[in-house]
Amino acid sequence: MKAVAARLEIGRIDWSAYRAPASGGPGLRDLFLGLLDANDESEAVGCSLEYRLEVQSMVYEVALPAVGVILAAYAEDLPLWVEMEFLNVLHNIITGEPHRSELELGNFDLVDRCIERARDGIWVMYSRLSKWNSDFLLDVLEVVDSDRERFAVFKAGFYPE
Repeated sequence: MKAVAARLEIGRIDWSAYRAPASGGPGLRDLFLGLLDANDESEAVGCSLEYRLEVQSMVYEVALPAVGVILAAYAEDLPLWVEMEFLNVLHNIITGEPHRSELELGNFDLVDRCIERARDGIWVMYSRLSKWNSDFLLDVLEVVDSDRERFAVFKAGFYPE
């Protein structure tokens, strides 16, 4: 079975307990599993996380547990297209801001809490840095990593002056 840690994380979350963008179709549990189960992109048609955790970088509460799932999956050997799906969503969450509906409920620190959760996977993110994803992943790490010296060293390793 692929992505065991991510599957366990997906299964322990009550997704319906979190505020999310209004959308039809499969729930987040099924979308995550569809991405993890697919052998290629054609098998994952319709399994996109786009507009399910955030809309145009306006983050909803459901992004908080999703960050943990994304990092658990990211720690395993994922197909490149799945990794990119997760990285795009993670980037939008980490660099986003709470949706207006979250702000109205006083959830001002939602993105900060997502960033804090992402810090749990800092070494997973650093270990996944490569030439094809360095732009996006370094953007995420610049926000997530509070150790500025470490970030500078890794960034210089990919973009020497």
